[in-house]
Amino acid sequence: MDDRIETRVVDTAAAAKTEVVQQNAAEIFWISLSVETDGTKGSAKIYDGFDAEGKLRWQNEPAREHHALFIPPIPCDQGICVVTDNKIACYTIGYRSSKWVEGKE
Repeated sequence: MDDRIETRVVDTAAAAKTEVVQQNAAEIFWISLSVETDGTKGSAKIYDGFDAEGKLRWQNEPAREHHALFIPPIPCDQGICVVTDNKIACYTIGYRSSKWVEGKE
């Protein structure tokens, strides 16, 4: 297993967005959310799968910047899909793939 935590920054451009962050089994260690307008609630959901039909693993409706640290990490058996509404400006997610890749150091 790769011990590195990968980071992905997604700019949602103030539009509802569904983003497949990881297409293999993984663990999620943290996520940081930024809202478009301070004080206005946004919505972010993390699914285990490739779309909103997957298993809901976490959700939040922040009205301000929000950082969530997951101890223990959230396991996703199929992949990581993040769905946000148009009130979320961007997010950064930290995860580690559970799939071992030969030659990756």
